[in-house]
Amino acid sequence: MECSDETNTPLCREYRITRYPTVKYFHENYRFGSGALMSHQNQNNATVEFLKKALIEKLMEEISEGRGAIYPNLLPYEGADLEQLIESIPKNVQYVFLVVDAADAYLGAEVALDLHKTNGIIVRHSLKNNSVLISKLQIKHFPTIVALDPNRNVQFMTCDANRTALKRTIVKFLEEKGFKTVKTVEETKNNTSQVAPRGIENAIQGVLRQRIKKMGDVIFQVDLEAAVRYSLRQEVLAVETIKGNQLEALAAYLQVLKKYFRFYYNSSSFIDELLTLTSNSGAITGLQIEEIVKRAESNGTFSSKLKFLGCEGSSIRYRRYPCSLWRLFHYLTVNSALLNINNKWTNHREVLDAMHGYVKYFFGCAHCSRHFQQMAAERNITEVPSLESSILWLWESHNVVNARLKGDPTEDAEYPKKQFPDRIRCPECVDDDGSWKKKEVLKYLKRMYSNANVRYIGTDTYVLFRGLD
Repeated sequence: MECSDETNTPLCREYRITRYPTVKYFHENYRFGSGALMSHQNQNNATVEFLKKALIEKLMEEISEGRGAIYPNLLPYEGADLEQLIESIPKNVQYVFLVVDAADAYLGAEVALDLHKTNGIIVRHSLKNNSVLISKLQIKHFPTIVALDPNRNVQFMTCDANRTALKRTIVKFLEEKGFKTVKTVEETKNNTSQVAPRGIENAIQGVLRQRIKKMGDVIFQVDLEAAVRYSLRQEVLAVETIKGNQLEALAAYLQVLKKYFRFYYNSSSFIDELLTLTSNSGAITGLQIEEIVKRAESNGTFSSKLKFLGCEGSSIRYRRYPCSLWRLFHYLTVNSALLNINNKWTNHREVLDAMHGYVKYFFGCAHCSRHFQQMAAERNITEVPSLESSILWLWESHNVVNARLKGDPTEDAEYPKKQFPDRIRCPECVDDDGSWKKKEVLKYLKRMYSNANVRYIGTDTYVLFRGLD
């Protein structure tokens, strides 16, 4: 379920889904609040692969305990020959495929899950430790697929030891027999993604992105506001109860927004109301935050609709909120330095600490949050000595992240990850040997993220500037 879709926010909050990826398993006859529920969320090893294996293990457990009647049989076949398997073939099944693998207890189960909606077939699996069966079948290569029908016809097929190869081999066999296999959601998405974008709207968006690129390193109010609104509407609202360190992190985030973000006429009441809420109680709820945010939006508080402009990617899966959140905190570090230039009492790590707390307690991408916290510790965020150093610390950290994500599946090919600023945009920022001239970089960042460089395309500037004269 897409928790970034605000229509799902109440349900995600109810089931305490605040980080992704998350898997929650509800067993048969589950009753809300009974607690008999598997949940893997925000763990160091909670990769997609880990979550997939954890779910398969849970399904195996359910089947072994006599539940999960609607699931395909994912338990390893332990018979000494094929007789028991043949006798168990229902009348409506024309083929049974037995995947015999050397070691991976999950491989055959994954294929069984992939193909379980294909009518007329059953996929089972057996492991190398079933030595009697392997000896009788004289299997020498792993994995081997044993195909059999109710007439006891047996056919052996070998392939590479991976899910894709196993599935392709079975699908090819079935297609030759006239079967139509049911594609998985993953395959459907992959096929869809290969279709070239069409329509006037896509063409307009493409032209708009190209024009924005030509504008250079400018910042859009639309993106900054989108980051603020998304963080409050989607991530903070998703938390059922906010208390302790999490509440302190939220208050710190709101405080730097109040001080250094260019809001609009009468917006201080919106932020002040949120700050009052965080300071007057030991615990608050996402519902309370939601009420204040919705009221602010209905009153025309924001100058733009929730969308992205400079942070728009080539598709909705790229850039957008993560890009806008980076830009927001760059903007805040710069404006903190510019506004406090003569204030020797200011907390020069105020913005960095607020960012660290927000990413730690609210940012939805669990592994992104862990990476940032690890980087913050390795790069000594607590020892940043000045406001200008805070600007440079965040700039260097962003480049570290860009280097790590270069070539990652999350990278938008239209906006490849690279070190910033580009030599073309700021030739004086780079020395002849390729090293950074940090004084020049600092000047460039101050220009780029200053209010003077913010563009107001797509905003109602009357809302933004009314009352300032």
